[in-house]
Amino acid sequence: MNAYSVLTTASAGFSVFVVSDLIYTLDHYFVHHDKERYARTHARHHVRYGGARDGRHLDAYELSTYGTAALMSVMPTSLLSLFTGNPGFLLGAVLKFVHTLLFHLYQHGWWGPTNVRKLKLGRPSAGWGIASARYHAFHHSNPDDPQFTYTESWKGFDRLLE
Repeated sequence: MNAYSVLTTASAGFSVFVVSDLIYTLDHYFVHHDKERYARTHARHHVRYGGARDGRHLDAYELSTYGTAALMSVMPTSLLSLFTGNPGFLLGAVLKFVHTLLFHLYQHGWWGPTNVRKLKLGRPSAGWGIASARYHAFHHSNPDDPQFTYTESWKGFDRLLE
């Protein structure tokens, strides 16, 4: 494998990862601005992590949700990889799925015996870095807050939506 093919594979993978993260952010933004959809699909997540820990960090419902999202991104990227000969597209989708699972575990690492509102975390500062576990915990304690509510990986997407 030459340097050019490594660069094009990495670029394709990185592009899929960033676009997937942006799609997640926009979907999360829209679900928080649609009361009916929020109640039907996302409130369960906030209720679960808002209270005291009562189970695994990734339950069957969440694994199914993330697995479905992965399938929806793996299908087109596998075709794109097949037609272009660049495996980076598919690798980016697979990497995003693995990242989503691991980042979920990291971002919900604060979930424990204490209700998240009782942690009194305070509003995190605006920034352009990684969406930390504390940043995400604030989101769970204040799901209707107009800032710091939507992003999975990079706080910059939140900043762009403000």
